[in-house]
Amino acid sequence: MPQPESPQVRNDRMSALVATAIVCLTLPSVALLVYDVPGTTALRRVPVFWFLAAGVVGASIPFLYWARYRALGFVAFASSAWVLATAHGAYWHEWPGWPHGLALGLIVGALARGRRGPESVEDNYALVGAVIVGFCLAWGFVVAERPFTSAGGFVLVASIALAFWAWTRLFRPAFEMGMEPITWLAFHIRGRGPGLANFPLTGPCLLIANHACWFDPLFLAKVAPRPVTPMMTERFYDLPILRWLMRAFGVIRVTERAIKKNAPEIQDAIAALDRGECVVIFPEGYLRRTEDRPLRRFGQGVWQILQARPETPVFACWLEGSWGTYTSYYNGPPTKRKKRDFRRPIMVGVSEMVTVPVGVLAEHLQTRIYLMNLVAAARLHLGLPALPRFELPAKGDDE
Repeated sequence: MPQPESPQVRNDRMSALVATAIVCLTLPSVALLVYDVPGTTALRRVPVFWFLAAGVVGASIPFLYWARYRALGFVAFASSAWVLATAHGAYWHEWPGWPHGLALGLIVGALARGRRGPESVEDNYALVGAVIVGFCLAWGFVVAERPFTSAGGFVLVASIALAFWAWTRLFRPAFEMGMEPITWLAFHIRGRGPGLANFPLTGPCLLIANHACWFDPLFLAKVAPRPVTPMMTERFYDLPILRWLMRAFGVIRVTERAIKKNAPEIQDAIAALDRGECVVIFPEGYLRRTEDRPLRRFGQGVWQILQARPETPVFACWLEGSWGTYTSYYNGPPTKRKKRDFRRPIMVGVSEMVTVPVGVLAEHLQTRIYLMNLVAAARLHLGLPALPRFELPAKGDDE
């Protein structure tokens, strides 16, 4: 049975299709402008060579980038650079081959690397049609004998349209890619385990893990090969700028009341699974506080989600290294009496996908203990010693 596409995946796929069509439509005119440089025939061959060589280099870069999904961020950044190159060419009538080749190569490579989902016949027809129309436009510029004025203006408008489309529709992968240098300075994040090799790129799934610092969702998002939908407490979610970003990324808001008669975040998580999203949940519902207790009793929220959607694939993870970071409770409250993180090693162990047995789901405490043992077992993928196995508590000892 085909898995549903989440709105984020569908948006990325359609945005990539439109961006590819714009490039296909514009490429013949760019080639005409790069080739038609005033001067001798020998000089004309030089920018064409650099155009092709830079294009090959640019198209290779996204395939060297580790994250297939975040590679779409190259489209936004490279299209902005291409706007500058085309604006320079349209004004000065200078079209050197290498900046256009590099920018277009990055865009094409990122689209090829990051585009997901099956291609339909209509998609292929649209791209072929864009190529045909592009060649007709380029031929029209040749016949008009005004390649610099007509073709240059057309390419400039197309590059602006592409940049606008990329930044409005591919903002999330571009933002996450832009944050990578900051993340790289603070943390050295690596993922291990069989779950990463077979992680589904579409369809609903649940990521569960231990919780030791504020940035744990970021660590899971770093190793996951697709966009994730984490939960965030209202204290952080409602911060002015962060609130806008969290809404744009579909983050689930969690209320912080001690006693909850209604938990809207549970229904929001179920709805996200129905949309085919990858939901991240920390079942402890509580940041680690002490050295001697690495994992607390899971809450009932994860059981309620799985009871509603019992066929949901579950990936159990263990985060090692987040305890002791600047935003953990190690040696005091977060951000207090601790050094700022610099290239701190963070390891994420991801176990194989499991579906919780129906018999286990019949009782909430049994489900919680079962999932705790799954998360604890993910430590083994990192070469860590196993935790003592969690057992059902004695009667009356349910916390």
